[in-house]
Amino acid sequence: MCYTNGKAAGGVRRMNFDLSNAKWQLKAMDPYVPLMGNSMETGQELRGITPWVDYTVPGSVALAMYRAGWIEYPYYEKNSLRCEWLENKWWVCQAAFARPAIRGKRYRLVFHGVDYEAAVYLNGVLLGEHTGMYERFSFDITRLFEENEQLTLRVLLRNAPDEMGQIGMTSQTHTQKSRFNYKWDFSTRLVHLGIWQKAEIIADEAYGFEDVALTSDVDSGGTGLLHGSGTVFSLPETPERLFVKMAASLGGKAAASAVFPVQASGWRGSLSVAAPQLWYPNGAGAQPLYDVRLTLQDGDGYIYEEREYQQGIRRLRYVQNEDAPEGAFPYTFEVNGRKIYVKGVNMVPLDLMYSDVTPERYEATLRAAAHMHVNCIRVWGGGIIETEEFYRLCDRYGIMVWQEFIQSSSGIDNIPSKRPEFLALLEKTARCAVKERRNHTCLTVWSGGNELTDADGVPATYDDANIALLKSIVEELDPARMFLPTSASGPSEWQLSEPGKSHDIHGDWKYRGNPRHYQSYAQSDNLFHSEFGCDGMSGLRTIPKIFAAENRKPVSMDENDSWRFHGDWWCTWQRDTEIFGALTEIEEFVAASQWMQAEGLRFILEANRRRQFHNSGSMIWQFNEPWPNVSCTNLYTYFDQPKMAYYWARDAFSALHPSFAYENLYVCPGGTLNGSVWVSADGCLPRQAAAVCCELLDMRGTVLGREETAAEILPNRSVRCGDVCFRIPEQEAALFCVRVTVRAGESEATGCYFFSTDRDHLYAPARRLSPRIQVKELGREGNTARYRVTNAGAEAALHVRAEERNDCANILADAGYFTLFPGEAREVSVTAYPKFRYGFDEYADTPAFEPQIDFIAF
Repeated sequence: MCYTNGKAAGGVRRMNFDLSNAKWQLKAMDPYVPLMGNSMETGQELRGITPWVDYTVPGSVALAMYRAGWIEYPYYEKNSLRCEWLENKWWVCQAAFARPAIRGKRYRLVFHGVDYEAAVYLNGVLLGEHTGMYERFSFDITRLFEENEQLTLRVLLRNAPDEMGQIGMTSQTHTQKSRFNYKWDFSTRLVHLGIWQKAEIIADEAYGFEDVALTSDVDSGGTGLLHGSGTVFSLPETPERLFVKMAASLGGKAAASAVFPVQASGWRGSLSVAAPQLWYPNGAGAQPLYDVRLTLQDGDGYIYEEREYQQGIRRLRYVQNEDAPEGAFPYTFEVNGRKIYVKGVNMVPLDLMYSDVTPERYEATLRAAAHMHVNCIRVWGGGIIETEEFYRLCDRYGIMVWQEFIQSSSGIDNIPSKRPEFLALLEKTARCAVKERRNHTCLTVWSGGNELTDADGVPATYDDANIALLKSIVEELDPARMFLPTSASGPSEWQLSEPGKSHDIHGDWKYRGNPRHYQSYAQSDNLFHSEFGCDGMSGLRTIPKIFAAENRKPVSMDENDSWRFHGDWWCTWQRDTEIFGALTEIEEFVAASQWMQAEGLRFILEANRRRQFHNSGSMIWQFNEPWPNVSCTNLYTYFDQPKMAYYWARDAFSALHPSFAYENLYVCPGGTLNGSVWVSADGCLPRQAAAVCCELLDMRGTVLGREETAAEILPNRSVRCGDVCFRIPEQEAALFCVRVTVRAGESEATGCYFFSTDRDHLYAPARRLSPRIQVKELGREGNTARYRVTNAGAEAALHVRAEERNDCANILADAGYFTLFPGEAREVSVTAYPKFRYGFDEYADTPAFEPQIDFIAF
């Protein structure tokens, strides 16, 4: 949403001054010192801990201190421990500027988000105080603005409140402060403070918009509906007769418009759009966004304010899963009459210092999510109410959003807090969040928070007073969207062996071992899997940026404090050495660890999808990380490098995907390998005939067995195409591949699955392979190049992928971590995106954009 500034024919449109354009400074002081000014004993000025240093709004105090040299790079080694003093100080943020040339009847100082407790002064006058991250707040500064040509704005930030990290008691939480940077398994403790969202001075006309609500729908005849409503403020005691003109256009072409009267400070109306272009989730169709302009005017056409929004037209409904048990929530999302199988991820804040996340960083992250075929993101309740930029991009990329309110489990107890001061803050946060995010087409689900339970560990219900409060707010302010009490929403948080009791579940977050991993997930009957993961090492780009040279070698976290500091729960050393044998080089440890993460995740995704709409979707924990871990459950690293699991999940989320169901990675020499072949298809694909081939190959590319069958691809269905039984050669310590290929019309998709006769170290035989990769560039268009990648060797090339050699670009390929047998070739497109500055200024200067693409194999 944007405001239009400047003089307009027929009226004056609201003007504003963005305070990011002012020169800001800050300094650190001990608690209460700023309130004293001068020493009681000596009369001298109490100058504080630091001098004035440059500050950026929005921005964190930590980044300002880093740029000024007061702290070292917090994400290197254990440096963050030496930064924890930041959270215990008071911070004076100040900007002095000439009165901006804006004109109006009233002037308001507006903060869109301050973290966390603040007192605001203008020219030495205390305007007021505020507590909370998410509630927009403002002060009427008309008299001070009009009387002073020079303005000095001072924001006093108190020290961060003492709140729970990952381990604690949810029942005792008392703030609406983001909790993850008080310490979580995927991040260090580095508590954010700062003016974290936009601040501005607004010049109001006599009348203006307050709350605005926009939603869309499609009626039974196919006509698009844009519903609008809201409230209007009035400065005159006797208001004029006002009207709201609502106009919609697409690509500059008018689609519909109407004028609605303002009555009792409110307005409501709908536009009908004939033959609308409909908005679909990613992969199901296009995402056209209509420009919607709201104009507040009087009967003579005098304009007081205009606002512009974007809305996709779509019909959203929630339906029961197939064969759902009685009492289950409707976990299946239906958009424009079509069921959407959720291909989701959980997302945590993009940085511990979330105010410093740039639009470029949001763009890179959500572009990567869309490229992975993600159509839904769960914004986790231990993080933040995501920003306007995040929602704008999700609208554009077609990514549905499951937004949780700011509550999470704590381990000792997970009971939603009923403390009066907490409930008051929660209500303010929820009301503000719903009002500001409901106008985005991508928003699909509200949830009370993460893993909230009663005293017995049963997921929280609408009967809980905390959850009932949030439910009433959503029903009042955003009634068309579903509100779930928590995630997992029960009746059990975990998978149960008793049939029909596993609805929306969480877990596990580790590879369960062979064969337990496969047998347990194959038997799951969950309706929705809203959180699960598998851990794996970060990319090679990360390690030299977080570790000194002596720590850049494979090691168990039990034996290295730095590794444990950047990985905590996510040590894969024992798992990976058991499966691959001794790992002495960091490159082979990373490759092995990422393979097992990808293997573990892919099986869960495929097992869930094979029960399509008995299971409504999967949401991987987690897509990203807010600081650079050496090992974690994320798919996409802090330094914008997709891991192997990213590409295998991308394949599992493809519109057309073949899969192989199996129960064990080990096969006996001379025994049999049994499994079933499946093909999953999205609703955007037609019903069509397909040819399905399942092959058993050794690592020299010899086909040891082949089964071919004809199948019928059904839209929005997973089809079992048949069972296979392959005889394994009498060969010890050997690796074999089952390759499943489906061809339907012009589409073709392949999946490769690896099995071993090495009982001691299942995948050790892969380390003995010696592939030879040849690469030829076929052409280039802009930043996208197309290559032919050929295996010119005598043995299989496993997990072939593109890498950018110069660390000057982020790359995304249309295929990654695929297998080429001897003599085989594949064409791959790779798009390079220029690197950008973010966080604690990783780059002193933006590197020259000269990407060099290599292809490597396991």
